[in-house]
Amino acid sequence: MRHQSRETAFKIIYQIDIGKNDMETALQHTMNNDGLNDREQVFCRELVTAVEEKLADIDAIIQKHTTGWKVERMMSVDRNLLRLAVYEMLYSAHISPKGAISEVLDIAKVYGKKESVGFINSILDKVLKNEEKRDNLVTEAAAEVMAQPPTLDQTEPAIIEHELSEAEAEAFLGGKVTE
Repeated sequence: MRHQSRETAFKIIYQIDIGKNDMETALQHTMNNDGLNDREQVFCRELVTAVEEKLADIDAIIQKHTTGWKVERMMSVDRNLLRLAVYEMLYSAHISPKGAISEVLDIAKVYGKKESVGFINSILDKVLKNEEKRDNLVTEAAAEVMAQPPTLDQTEPAIIEHELSEAEAEAFLGGKVTE
């Protein structure tokens, strides 16, 4: 849920940045096109709004850790992925800083150029090493998601540290032993 919401938030921040749409139009159009459910839409809206509210501070942080580039001259995709990641790294508590970097790099592989991943990663690495957390905000939508038990695809794989007996294997597999 959060990955799709985050990807949609990036698309919206990008649209606002390049002047294609105002925030409300971009939110409605993109969230509907991406098929976000109500909870995903709330989380997406919260991300976009937070990034837009802290945009000047976020851009100053990015500029501080960038050599040879001005934020406004960066590729739009790179600039807006950096904005999303810096917000989540420094202002939000619903994802770890390294998790935020990983998420944004995954999105960069889809929307950026070949060089985007390395460029974004190098700046975010400097931010991670040199910037203090500004806040630990957990939005209402993020708190709701974090409170839910993980779905099957989010669970950790079972680690078996010894060879199982037939009885243990049967219990582990829920009584289904194949021969």
